[in-house]
Amino acid sequence: MAVSMEQIKELREKTGVGLMECKKALSETNGDIEASIRLLKERGAITAAKKTDREVKEGSIGFYINDAKNEVACIELHCETDFVAKNELFVNLSKEIAKISASVDNASVDSVLNSKGANGDTVQAMITEGIQKWGENTVLASVKAMKTDGFFGSYVHFNNKLVTIVEFNVKPNDKCLEIANQIAMHIASEKPLALNREGVDAAAVAEQKEIFAKQVEDKPENMREKIIEGKMNSWYSESVLIDQKLFTDNKVTIKSLVEEIGKEAGATAEIKSFSIISLGV
Repeated sequence: MAVSMEQIKELREKTGVGLMECKKALSETNGDIEASIRLLKERGAITAAKKTDREVKEGSIGFYINDAKNEVACIELHCETDFVAKNELFVNLSKEIAKISASVDNASVDSVLNSKGANGDTVQAMITEGIQKWGENTVLASVKAMKTDGFFGSYVHFNNKLVTIVEFNVKPNDKCLEIANQIAMHIASEKPLALNREGVDAAAVAEQKEIFAKQVEDKPENMREKIIEGKMNSWYSESVLIDQKLFTDNKVTIKSLVEEIGKEAGATAEIKSFSIISLGV
């Protein structure tokens, strides 16, 4: 018998199985939804369910940024092997999920899984279909979506396992974007602890001071504090983004690049935040 698109969509929504498989199952069961679900379980949905028990240590970070550069989304899609993580279908799915995430208010893993893409399928259905294609457990592990009144610079490492995002407070031109993306690449390389000195974790600061104090125990007591202060300043310059020198040119500071963005934008520029998203971390 002929089956309707409404029946196919209902079965797909309940099982996450592809449209053609749903249509075939419904045709064979004369449109009986429950019988079709049993049939699909027998044919592979149950196999996909078993795969969800497997450990996932590999994967790809999906990244999306809109044309205005004021909305970004970054998701981690995990799988079992690096072979699948590099598969074009897998990578494209991670990017598609990131794009969907950008449009979800207060995006979280659960809310994104229940959100629908352009074709009307939920993200969970897309992932289930993916499991059937590449034969590995696949999990949406994390979601991060942000909007700003300014703009974002970004960097995606070639292996899709590291993404950095840096937020600025001004409206950009092409030169601003170029510099911002350069700073994002710097963040990926140097992985600063914080934006500025005030943002460094107090426990990390105390630990570093203790280390330096032990290093100068053999120095005259009246010189120790000054030596420690100098060592801390050097440590901050290596650990704090705004104090760092550009990783590709130690004659250029991040602070000077931010000032250059301000000149291009015609306003005082500042970095509002930065994020480092590393697969599995």
